[in-house]
Amino acid sequence: MATTSPLWLALAILGCSLLARPVSADLLRHTARARRQIPFEASDPLPEKAKLYFAGSGSAMFSEMETAMEVIDLSGKPEPNVLYIGTASYDKASTRETQTSKFVELGCTVWELAISYMNMSEAAMASKLEWADVVLISGGNTNFATRRWSHIGLDRLIVRAGLNGRVLAGGSAGAIVWFDGGHSDSMDPTTYKNPPGPILNPELEEATLGMSWSYIRTPGLGIVPGLFCPHYDVTQSNGILRADSFADTLRAHSGEYGIALDNWAALRIEYNQYQLIKRAGKSGSHDPNGEFTTDFDNGEPGGWQMYVDQLGSLVRMNVATAGDVSLLFRKSRYILQDQILPVAALQNPDDGLEPAHFQNNSTL
Repeated sequence: MATTSPLWLALAILGCSLLARPVSADLLRHTARARRQIPFEASDPLPEKAKLYFAGSGSAMFSEMETAMEVIDLSGKPEPNVLYIGTASYDKASTRETQTSKFVELGCTVWELAISYMNMSEAAMASKLEWADVVLISGGNTNFATRRWSHIGLDRLIVRAGLNGRVLAGGSAGAIVWFDGGHSDSMDPTTYKNPPGPILNPELEEATLGMSWSYIRTPGLGIVPGLFCPHYDVTQSNGILRADSFADTLRAHSGEYGIALDNWAALRIEYNQYQLIKRAGKSGSHDPNGEFTTDFDNGEPGGWQMYVDQLGSLVRMNVATAGDVSLLFRKSRYILQDQILPVAALQNPDDGLEPAHFQNNSTL
């Protein structure tokens, strides 16, 4: 019968005791840093005149005076001209008022480019963008907005405005649009132009509609590389936490590098430097040690960089307070469009019809 060396027995016991001992947070952080050989190339420099301000929420963040002041400061003008484009919310007046009123209070002139169902000549749209110092995109249905812009040629004009030094701003859908793509609630039927759209049962109640949908990856304008998730710390009407769903989306689109912002966080970008903005006293997914938490009421707002490694595990890192954009954004290895996009277009068509809120004052 084989015998076990006392030395090997002692080493085995020591090994078991080490495995049973709690691993220190410092060791975990060191291990995380050691394995953080990010398998994505650093992004190319952004356009020379790039100025962007995007937030994890639209109406929430842009109803804050601080947000308007930060965007104005980025413009370099005391009272910049602000062009509001509310396509994603179908040019709804109340949404426009919520997201622009602080700019008006601070002396800015605000114009609207309302094209959610009415056409406008390319020259007329270009003239408004030429007038603007700030281009502010509403929250709402990202997928409808980008399809509509592509249909009428506004997408190219917005990109050109950014290349010419206009501040490109927005939250939620108004943040997704600046990226290659984003984690979107555009399949939520209550966000359709005329809910529930031409395919779903028109007898369904709003509460039922609000529960019966899934997040999708929707394309953006591609000014900033990566896949963006707004409202990272929020559970919406379908009952699914955005943070959980975004991890699944990155697994399905593992060629892309993810950036996420909590509801009360934003990124300010000027040329190739960025600053993370966090609203004091608001909830978020960062615990006091900077680790991820779902105890949002006791967390603080922030941002995350993330990707899925070769084993399918989510690697999640804090967005630092400030730095070079090459340390924040990463080139996609490859991009796969979501197979559900044709269904999204069928269910919420760009059909030239008036939005429901124009027809019957619906709150949808």
